[in-house]
Amino acid sequence: MTVTVLLLPPTTGYPGRIEATALLEGPRYLRTAAMTRWHRPRSGRRDHTDQVITYDLWCGPYIREHLALTTDTVPAGDLICATCDGRAVGAGQETDGPPGRTLTFQPRHLTPPRNCPGSRTSMFDELTGGRVGRCLVCQDHHPLRAMGGPYESRYAITQHPPGPRLVRPCPFHRWKALTARGGRIYCPCDTELTA
Repeated sequence: MTVTVLLLPPTTGYPGRIEATALLEGPRYLRTAAMTRWHRPRSGRRDHTDQVITYDLWCGPYIREHLALTTDTVPAGDLICATCDGRAVGAGQETDGPPGRTLTFQPRHLTPPRNCPGSRTSMFDELTGGRVGRCLVCQDHHPLRAMGGPYESRYAITQHPPGPRLVRPCPFHRWKALTARGGRIYCPCDTELTA
């Protein structure tokens, strides 16, 4: 039986439209024949065009599945990338850490942002009277104000925490760089995000 680990969303390094599907599970350890140590996968995706699977590693590089050697347990004497292993264990991907040490690693962008991504932007519907707007990102009502000073002036919704109807995150970009078109919220990859 092959052991798989839960993968995190591939939230970094993919500007623009993405023709891929984010993977939810991957192998426990992997490397290529040219690598000197075993690595841990952080995230993965399957390209829609050629169906190639790519795993991003905790230490930075990536491995294409067709070039990967995988294992559930690293053979005695083989090296394991400490950056990958420490981050994977610290993030909760794996419960086995070094004996006597408690590791922690908290990846950014996985939890909802502290401030709504619609804050201080023009992503709002103006309500009757022109002093309150409905945030298109979280659907909450907040005051509208002139902002930006003389060089970047704009009329925007005030900064606010995300409401309970915050749009679902994009599997690749989460809540980064959202835009509004026609009253709808879009991610940089042109995916429409809904609550």
